[in-house]
Amino acid sequence: MKSTKLFVICLTLLSLVSIKALAAVDSETETASKALGAKMASEISFDEGQATLSDGAKEEIRSLVQTAKEGGKIDELKVAVWADREYPTKDTKASKSDIALAKKRADAIKSFIKDEMKVGSVNTYNMTERPNALQKFLRTPESKVKTTLETSGAAPRTSSETGVFGQKAKASRAVIMVYME
Repeated sequence: MKSTKLFVICLTLLSLVSIKALAAVDSETETASKALGAKMASEISFDEGQATLSDGAKEEIRSLVQTAKEGGKIDELKVAVWADREYPTKDTKASKSDIALAKKRADAIKSFIKDEMKVGSVNTYNMTERPNALQKFLRTPESKVKTTLETSGAAPRTSSETGVFGQKAKASRAVIMVYME
C-alpha cells in the first residue's frame, strides 16, 4: 500500500515537472507553434553573447524530446533562434555579428538534439534575418515560420511589443517546436 502511494506521488511529481518544462512558452508562442502544426513547444535561453547551451537549456531540451518520444514518433524539430536583440523591423538589417551569433546558437542546438537526443530531422531558423522577397513569394518554410511567429506576436520587434516586464522578449532565446508523425 505504501509503495503504491509512493509510486503515485512520484508519477504526479514527474508529470508536474514535464508540464512545467513544456509550459515555458508565452501564449503568443504557443499560438504560433500550433498554427505551424507543432505538437508542443518549449523555449530556452542563452547567456548574452554566448552560443553554448547551459545545463538548464540541455535539460529543457531533454525533457521536451523525451516527453515527445513518449507520445509517439518525432517527425522533426523546428528551432527559431535569436541573437541578443529582437526580430528586426522591416527597415532594419541585423549586423553580421548578430547573424553569426544566432547561427552558432542554432548549430549548438541542432548538434545537441541530433547527437545526444538522436532526432534525425532538425531545421533551424535564424531570427536575426527577415525572409526575403523570393522566400515570401515561394512561401518557403523559412518565410512561413518567421511570418507566423511575427504575426502572432511571438517574434516581437520593439521593446513596446515585449510586454511590460519584457516577458515576451525573445532576444537571447530559442523556440523549439516538435512535430510528430
